[in-house]
Amino acid sequence: MQKQTKASEKLWSKYFILTFVYALFTSTANNMLLTGLPLYAIHLGGDNSISGLLFGLFMLFAILTRPLFGKLIDEKSRRLVLIAGGVISAVLSLSYVFAFSIGLLLLFRALHGFGFSATTNASGTIVSDIVPKSKLAEGIGYFGLANTLATAVGPALSLFIIMNFNYNLLFIVSSFIGFIALFCSFFINYEQKHVEPEHKLSTIKVKRKLTDMIYEKTALPTALVTIFIFVAMGATLTFIPTYALSLGIEDIGIYFTVYSFALLFTRIAGGKLADKYGYSFVIIPGLIMMVLSFVILAYATSLPAFLASAGLYGLGLGSVDPTLNAVMIRLCPPDRRGAGNSTLFTAKDIGGGFGAVILGFISLSQGFRSVYLYCALSIIIGLIAYHFILRKQISSMENTDAGIKQSA
Repeated sequence: MQKQTKASEKLWSKYFILTFVYALFTSTANNMLLTGLPLYAIHLGGDNSISGLLFGLFMLFAILTRPLFGKLIDEKSRRLVLIAGGVISAVLSLSYVFAFSIGLLLLFRALHGFGFSATTNASGTIVSDIVPKSKLAEGIGYFGLANTLATAVGPALSLFIIMNFNYNLLFIVSSFIGFIALFCSFFINYEQKHVEPEHKLSTIKVKRKLTDMIYEKTALPTALVTIFIFVAMGATLTFIPTYALSLGIEDIGIYFTVYSFALLFTRIAGGKLADKYGYSFVIIPGLIMMVLSFVILAYATSLPAFLASAGLYGLGLGSVDPTLNAVMIRLCPPDRRGAGNSTLFTAKDIGGGFGAVILGFISLSQGFRSVYLYCALSIIIGLIAYHFILRKQISSMENTDAGIKQSA
């Protein structure tokens, strides 16, 4: 027991590193396919509408299966879902080699959503289990670097393979990367038997209440704030290149470089600040920076203005996203973390997906300036929701922690 306690105080433990590598490789493979599959659809004779369908079906099946995987994570095993997600993702990445028609491509992509749902739910829940409570925001921030690095590497690697080789090699490489992640998952066996009674209690609740399977109520306030944040994120990633082109601005790729570096910096520093000074110390300034970034973007007419917006947006999102994730974990009962992560990820999926669709229609009727002003408004609504709904819960939780420290 003493050995276990000491190990639990270490952030970069064996299991944290293995889960980080698992997330890095699954996310890299996914980002390779996000970039490559729309091009492959055109290669097969499809058009841009097929690209939208590929993304839409993938996200739809991920959203629909998140509650199921959350339930399995809480009641059965985190590791079981982690391995299952790795198998589904790696096998389906390879299956695109046999997608000789648009219909098969759409079918395989829809089924791939199962794997995405399982891998993200399980890895997020495992990290919430193994990161020390005193370093929770810092640990979640570091863990988020896996996705940041994958976003930087995956698309570039995908385009390199397509331009210099062929699509089949893209699918083989992405599958190979997925199998490396799967190999790591076999060694993530930290789960202890003493949590089993909690899981059994959770099973009784699920049988009595269907809503317990669909969402975790303690995660709903965090999920509400998250939806408004990711509505804006969907629009940023989707429309920036087109917006810049409409203004005659070239080399807009540097926007994403500045954004990534800012995101990288605050994911590392923001978590430490949140653990030391409190969650609101990081979240409120982060949301304000995001609002300012969208106002600047709405009125931008030059590349420097775009880059200023990118820096502020990266700093803001890198502060807010992992810290909200840590808040959700702290408010969620340990035996319901799978359902809690499912609820939070569903909020991100819904916000990003519907945000891109709704704001896409707005861009056609009102232009991009209106899109980014609506993005700023969405973040402001998220800030108001945070202040009136979530901040009181966080203050109460932090006061309880302070009382425990004083009594100790």
